[in-house]
Amino acid sequence: MLPALSRLNPRPCLRRISPRSEIPVASVARALLGVLLLLVFALESRAVLIATGDGTGNTTPPAADPGFTNVGVMDGLSGVYVRNGWVLTAAHVGSKPILLLGTSYDPVPGSSVQFQNPDTTLADLIAFKLQSKPPLPDLTLATSSPSLGATTTLIGTGLNRGAATTFNGTDGWLWLTTRAMRWGTNDIVATAQLALSTQAFATQFDDIPGSPPGQHEADLVSGDSGGGVFTGSGGSARLIGIMFARGPLMGQPPNTSIYGNFGVIVDLFAYRSDILAIIDQPDCNDGLDEDGDGLTDFPNDPGCSDANDTDERGAAFECDNGLDDDGDGLFDYPDDGGCTSPFDDTELTPAIPTGDFGAAILTLAAFGFLAQSSAFSRHRATAKVREYAG
Repeated sequence: MLPALSRLNPRPCLRRISPRSEIPVASVARALLGVLLLLVFALESRAVLIATGDGTGNTTPPAADPGFTNVGVMDGLSGVYVRNGWVLTAAHVGSKPILLLGTSYDPVPGSSVQFQNPDTTLADLIAFKLQSKPPLPDLTLATSSPSLGATTTLIGTGLNRGAATTFNGTDGWLWLTTRAMRWGTNDIVATAQLALSTQAFATQFDDIPGSPPGQHEADLVSGDSGGGVFTGSGGSARLIGIMFARGPLMGQPPNTSIYGNFGVIVDLFAYRSDILAIIDQPDCNDGLDEDGDGLTDFPNDPGCSDANDTDERGAAFECDNGLDDDGDGLFDYPDDGGCTSPFDDTELTPAIPTGDFGAAILTLAAFGFLAQSSAFSRHRATAKVREYAG
């Protein structure tokens, strides 16, 4: 097991890669389990910090891209868009708008779900749904437990690397206050861990001379919480973890990455069944109001053709089709003022007479009223004369 853990303050991810053959995985794992001075803190995610080059690289997708654009920014923290409108992130990051492909996507109110352990304690992992689906590829979750020694790609938005530093004779770097979306790599050195009530695996920031092509040793730093950890690339890529904590050394100065630091990552395979039970429900049968029209699921929402429909918006009614049909910059009920309900078949606002034409109508109406009043008065006067004459 990991040594005693405590919550992290915001720390970005920093990582450096070296040939793993020089440090046997088994000995590294034993070292991890035997470190008594390790503290684990929950991260408020930023970007991973890499040891290669000057630390400014890896801000565009890697050649073997596992899902770089699926990782988004959430108020300076990170989240991963998986599929069907669902995002995974650390519970301490929370449910909030996420920036993906330069567009901000809002959560569906009330959609956040925090996952539990078998003993019903809560893990540092949530899923929440977006009101609209970004044009991003679907990600595949881990299909097996993480393997010791497996090389992973870490992606997060966090603090950049600063000047070199040392702590107790061990090298490392200071953190800057600026941030960027960045990827790095690291190998798994421990599995089947329980950290901060969360089933997890761990990586370690190593100082190994040289760096094989494509490898960029990274450390988790303040701001990486909620970022994604992947294996493979392209069609073989798997999202296997969500970054949520780091393990600095006892007495290590804040805002630093020192070789020997650990990254602590949610083991998504441990929660796979529960995650899939949430994110693979169709929009029209999940108990949520994705399109914000006040109606939920089939048969109540007019955009749902049946319970298996994957979108609560439909083409039958302009006020529920997800389009700005009248070109006023607003769409559908209740946002478009021309819609009185999602069942309206037009977004156009009914014309209201104004100006001289309206004034003319008012004048004619007043004239008619006066004419009627005059006739009524004459009728009463005639009746009086007859009454007195009789």
